[in-house]
Amino acid sequence: MNISDKEFPRQRQVYLSRALKQSGDTKKRPVVVVSTDIRNQYSLTVLVVPFSSDISGAANPSRVLIQVGEGGLRSDSVAMCDFITNVETRYLEREPYGEISIDSFKRIQRAIQIAIGAF
Repeated sequence: MNISDKEFPRQRQVYLSRALKQSGDTKKRPVVVVSTDIRNQYSLTVLVVPFSSDISGAANPSRVLIQVGEGGLRSDSVAMCDFITNVETRYLEREPYGEISIDSFKRIQRAIQIAIGAF
């Protein structure tokens, strides 16, 4: 199979990921892929932002509220852009839940910029 024909996680797709142990997490949680497709195609890892169903931190400027249903999320969730990390693609569930909207993704990109001080 040609590498260009290989399936790979795409930017804006939401997956269920195994525990993100580097951030102290102990359970599976949904994540959104934020790295570019060209990077994802040639790498064994993807950059992701994890979601939390605890929306109490939604006022934090480095977090973005995503409504239930978007991207296949089962509840209102907060994209924790201050917890951006890389994950090996083998730790992602086989199929994505769905894809978040371009508007929501732009808000996530902006929150990442705020989290890292690049604004």
